[in-house]
Amino acid sequence: MGAGVIPFAVIAGEVNFLFQKTFTGRKVGYFIDFGGGLGQGENYRETAIREFVEETETMYFSNDVQQAKRTVESVKNQIPIVEALFDETLAAHPDWCCRRAPGNPLHPKQWHTFFIEFPYRNIDVLNREWETDTVGRFKKRRELVWLSGNELLEIYDHAPDKLWKRVRQLENAKKTIHSIVQSKGL
Repeated sequence: MGAGVIPFAVIAGEVNFLFQKTFTGRKVGYFIDFGGGLGQGENYRETAIREFVEETETMYFSNDVQQAKRTVESVKNQIPIVEALFDETLAAHPDWCCRRAPGNPLHPKQWHTFFIEFPYRNIDVLNREWETDTVGRFKKRRELVWLSGNELLEIYDHAPDKLWKRVRQLENAKKTIHSIVQSKGL
C-alpha cells in the first residue's frame, strides 16, 4: 500500500506536471511521481504529502536550497505547507486522485496518486544542487522535470513506457489530466 502526488502548476499560460527522475536503482530513466509506502498510522494522503517533502529533500519550499537538508524537523516543518495545498485542491476537486489498476487479483495494488496544484518553482537551482552534491548531502540524486499537459498526454498515448509503472497504471489518469487542463481554462 502506498501513495503519491503529481504536482501541477500553470506556467506561462499552460498546465505543467512535475515529475522526478533518478540516476540509480530500478527507476532510472522513467518519469516518476513523488510517492512511497504508507508509514505506520498514515493514510494515503498523509503518505503522499510526506513523500513529496522527503523526495525533494525539503528544497522545493526552502528559501535557501543550499542549506536545505532532509531531517525529521525540516520534513515536519514543511508538511503543513503541502497539507494546505492538498486541502485547497481537493476541496474544489476531490476527484483529482487516481487509483492504480489492481493488477493481480490475489495481491491487488493499493495505491492512490493525487494531482495537486502547487506554486510554480523554477527547478533549475534544485537540480543543480543534486547534480553538484559531492558530500552526500542527499539520499540519492534526482532531477525534477516539468511536463506540459500535452506532453504528458502524448506520453500516455504513444510512449507509456517512459512513465514509471505505477504512474502508467493509474486508472483514469488521462481523464484527470484533461479535467485539470480544462478547469484552468487552458
